[in-house]
Amino acid sequence: MKAILEKISHDRDHSFASLDYQSRRFDCPFHYHPEIELTLIVSSSGQRYVGDHVGRFAPGDLVLMGPNLPHMYTNDAKFSGPAHSIILQFLPECLGQDFFQRGELKAIRQLLEKSRVGLSFHGRTRDKVMPLLEQFHQLEGSARIVAFLNILETLAHSNEHRMLASPTYSPSLAIYQGERINRVCELISSKFKEGITQSEAARMARMSGPSFSRFFRRATNKTFRAFLNEVRIGYASQLLLETDQTVAEACYESGFGNLSNFNRQFLKLRKTSPRSFRKKRSAAV
Repeated sequence: MKAILEKISHDRDHSFASLDYQSRRFDCPFHYHPEIELTLIVSSSGQRYVGDHVGRFAPGDLVLMGPNLPHMYTNDAKFSGPAHSIILQFLPECLGQDFFQRGELKAIRQLLEKSRVGLSFHGRTRDKVMPLLEQFHQLEGSARIVAFLNILETLAHSNEHRMLASPTYSPSLAIYQGERINRVCELISSKFKEGITQSEAARMARMSGPSFSRFFRRATNKTFRAFLNEVRIGYASQLLLETDQTVAEACYESGFGNLSNFNRQFLKLRKTSPRSFRKKRSAAV
């Protein structure tokens, strides 16, 4: 996917930026910036792209993304709002060139290093950090610094997280790609429920089939088919958790043409069957 450099303006009176973003939908392109970013989704749902990761997001989604890690949140085509997120953005040297190198901050330093592939937090960690972020914009002066370090300290000592992008993911590859792959990403997000083909995506990118296949794999670390399957399985997983649809209904609504292939792809990506996935998640609630 094409990643666009985002220039973030900083208030010179503050060490980092905080943003309470509210709109009808999320409409940012696949982008990157030198700032580390912590994003909390307050409301809305859809598709989340972080490096070569493809997944779903919903209210309560909490992700820490390292410097220059391309990312994008996009709502489903039928989503009608509102979209609300709270974001903290900061440079690694925001509190001083060597601030996080101090011995007392070793855990935070290691957290920031791990964030280069994106970290998704859940459980009690997320529940503890959410109110801190929701109250953050009301803070002033040194209270902002204290809350900022408290959030990082909480995340740094948590095991309730998972890596999003592959350990071998190289942001420089995505940053290098042209604008055409961004259009392909938008095409997939809007038409994954339909019979979208690689040929259609290649035409959107104005490339021949073989050239597009090589291009897409270099940009995403995945084949077009594998990428599309991840998008569809992510949506099907959401349907299984949030609706009463049967497995077959979730299969066809998410874009799969037959149940056997759906079950096979679900098992491959989720390491369990659709029915077991629903039962395990229901039992955990």
